[in-house]
Amino acid sequence: MSAPTSRGSLKVELVGRGLVTLRPSDHVATGGEGSIYRVGKDTVAKIFTDPKKVIPAKIRELGKLKSPYVIAPKGLIVSEKCDPVGYYMPYIDEAECAPLSRVFTNDFWNREGFNEKFAKELVIRMRDTVSFAHGHGAILVDANELNWFMKFRGSNPEPRVVDVDSWAIGRWPATAIMPSIRDWNAKGFDEKSDWFSWGVVTFQVFTGVHPYKGTHPSYKKTEFLERMKANASVFAPNVRLNQAVRDFSLIPKGLLAWYEAVFQKGERNMPPSNFDIATASSAARVLRIQTIGKSGLLVFEKLYERTNDAVVRTFRSGAALLASGLLVDVHTKQEIAKAVGRECEVARTPDGWLILEKENGQAKLTYAEMGSQKAEWLAFSIEAKSILGYENRLFVLGERGLTEIKLHSFGTKVLASAGQTWSTLPNATQCFDGLGIQDAMGAKFLLLPFGDSGLMHVRVRELDGKRVLRGKAGNRFASVIAADKSGSYQRIDLVFSKDYGTYRSDVTAVDDTELDIAILPKGVNASIEDDGELCISVPSSGVATKLEDKHVSTKMILGNFGDQVVYIENGSLWSVRMK
Repeated sequence: MSAPTSRGSLKVELVGRGLVTLRPSDHVATGGEGSIYRVGKDTVAKIFTDPKKVIPAKIRELGKLKSPYVIAPKGLIVSEKCDPVGYYMPYIDEAECAPLSRVFTNDFWNREGFNEKFAKELVIRMRDTVSFAHGHGAILVDANELNWFMKFRGSNPEPRVVDVDSWAIGRWPATAIMPSIRDWNAKGFDEKSDWFSWGVVTFQVFTGVHPYKGTHPSYKKTEFLERMKANASVFAPNVRLNQAVRDFSLIPKGLLAWYEAVFQKGERNMPPSNFDIATASSAARVLRIQTIGKSGLLVFEKLYERTNDAVVRTFRSGAALLASGLLVDVHTKQEIAKAVGRECEVARTPDGWLILEKENGQAKLTYAEMGSQKAEWLAFSIEAKSILGYENRLFVLGERGLTEIKLHSFGTKVLASAGQTWSTLPNATQCFDGLGIQDAMGAKFLLLPFGDSGLMHVRVRELDGKRVLRGKAGNRFASVIAADKSGSYQRIDLVFSKDYGTYRSDVTAVDDTELDIAILPKGVNASIEDDGELCISVPSSGVATKLEDKHVSTKMILGNFGDQVVYIENGSLWSVRMK
């Protein structure tokens, strides 16, 4: 028995639910031991590549785990011949639940208003989830950051843990684990190794960096596994971290002491029940890279600042989103409209602004006339799984595919309509900044808008077998952060030919999931990889120049208004340019 292909479907039975047909359009993702398909609104099916690996008794045992934070199996899936081929479980909508790796980033904290209070609440509930599993005789083993999600709507963050069928329970052991969370000083998998893994991922929730990353004088950047084996963590006095790493003071004192004892001193025990009570003194601190380089090569200009209302996001059209939900025209400093949530895209029209939002699974369009400060809701209805913006173009991902939104003016009347639709697998497509990424049964494709009306599907084999975490695209260039099977993060830069028919790639190991880059329409990029250096590159020629300036920081969140490089820092919006 095989999974659905582009030319066929698969009939199976969800035991206790009935017969269903899995179609290629239901495909969500392929990786590890099987493929995931969406069944209705609230269920997904996992079909194993090798049905012999399905253990019905283990699936039934795991199904007894009843916790809102654990996405446990609900029942078996059998073939038309009644052979076990997989199991089904609740569906996690990434529009509702952010992947934990996304929560690590400063961009997420800034854009969603996430803070240390929410981080503490989330980490406590993640601790409770691990304790729940242990209390029911289960070992999570491979609860890496790709298997954790967070439900968050401005408050009350809740974890969700998936891939539960890989847990060890009863007489069924587990052997697979992502190396980046493995306790290399343990002989096997038990509750203590689970707590080590929990520590690795929760440390990144607070700080944004893996506890064995940063710059260590005795190790190369790619040798973080060797550092894990040697307890050479970020708490070592000679490790340097960039300014994008959030300060360790955000971590409750008792938990901070536990992190240092585990990662640097090799101790193995449960985390404290009360995070705020320190059981040991800790000299833990973030060691910044000292940027004593040149200054005066760059000009920094404050573009926008509003008291008690931080800038949380910029749009290439020249608009900015504030923490309150207000959208402002940065050039005129006038208010445009108020967004329903943080998930929106903004395009500039000849006479105004078009705002695209997703609300209750539907696309919502608002038009604001330039300078009027009056927003008009447009009568337009289309299902929206996700939305996408590229330069000054807006798209909606729905069941039919990726549809471009068009605006029409008839005198004083403004109407919106659905433009061209490009075919894609809706459940298997993720929308990022300026691009979509589709998992077609394990084969990765980029959906790349270009020009005024074009869009290309580009097969990118460099992404096969990797989990894409971040992405950003512009004129003939795309940059993606992905995690490989070892848990290492890679930045994959792709430079396309004029017709997008071919590309060249460059793969670089990176410490975290931040993607701090501005991609300008004129074919020039600006990026920050290290404190004190702004890199200006021309991807088509391969020419790159690093400009030293002590005011440049990895805390700066880069963007662009057309060919102007802008950035957010401490709630204010700035521009940066060469003298």
